[in-house]
Amino acid sequence: MKKPVWGLLLLLAACRPDPGAADYSGQELPDNLDPDGGTQPSDLLPGPFPYEAGQRRLMVGIFYEAGRSEEIILDNVDSNFYLYENTVYVESDPDHVEGKSADRIVQNGKPWMGFGVHWKQVHNFDAWKTLHVSMKSSDAAFANVKVGMSSGTGTSEKGYQLALTKYGWANDGEWHHLAIPVADYVAAGLKLNDVSSPFTFAAEGGTAGQSLLLDNLYFTAN
Repeated sequence: MKKPVWGLLLLLAACRPDPGAADYSGQELPDNLDPDGGTQPSDLLPGPFPYEAGQRRLMVGIFYEAGRSEEIILDNVDSNFYLYENTVYVESDPDHVEGKSADRIVQNGKPWMGFGVHWKQVHNFDAWKTLHVSMKSSDAAFANVKVGMSSGTGTSEKGYQLALTKYGWANDGEWHHLAIPVADYVAAGLKLNDVSSPFTFAAEGGTAGQSLLLDNLYFTAN
């Protein structure tokens, strides 16, 4: 995988429908959804593992709409979502497993592809044990998907990617609900008290238009 060239990163201004201005207000919790476990609107799917009151569940600003106890919103200042060198674009899709829509990641025909959530200020992730994400694709370019986390900032930032086939991923056209132990990133070298990216995505290049659905991204404390 080619290392992203940060100077050529493209900021995605929105991902979910009706994102609002640069403060990403459209990605925050809907007014009629209680983050502490209240009743969810009938048209807002809770996901394959619904949030329950008293649980700890972290949203990291994108690819998730339902209940959570904590969130780090994308503010386009300290927290950003980047497309690496314009290798993909993202559009909303009605085929989803939580919330009101999923996001379709579409290849731009480059020899590699990637994107990620990045923070200017690091966060301590000692409390978070599992990264959850749901994906669906049948396109060959997404056979060897890797999901990563990074620690450190600036020249000291280092990313650690894990192949999702180890966790049950297959590009067979079905939804797969993946649970990745954060401890596996720590074993690879991630520093939990110095996390600068909670989620990066990488795959091989492919024909322009090949795509993957992504939804239901969050962290839990167990």
